[in-house]
Amino acid sequence: MSQPERTRISRDRRLWRLGTRQMLITLALIVLINLAARRLGLGFAGSIVLCAVVAFTWPFVATWWARRRR
Repeated sequence: MSQPERTRISRDRRLWRLGTRQMLITLALIVLINLAARRLGLGFAGSIVLCAVVAFTWPFVATWWARRRR
């Protein structure tokens, strides 16, 4: 196996792990949002609104967190 091919494989695995972790975090957030909406009595529309709020704020929070860790 050549060196560029070996590097590509390790990069693919790293991306796979990153994608898997992000998917699990997203699923956990959706479950938590739905539980919060149910507790607050917001119903289906409230759940959608809470999901939209999280979806729009997620990139800003991720950027803030990355800068904070430096």
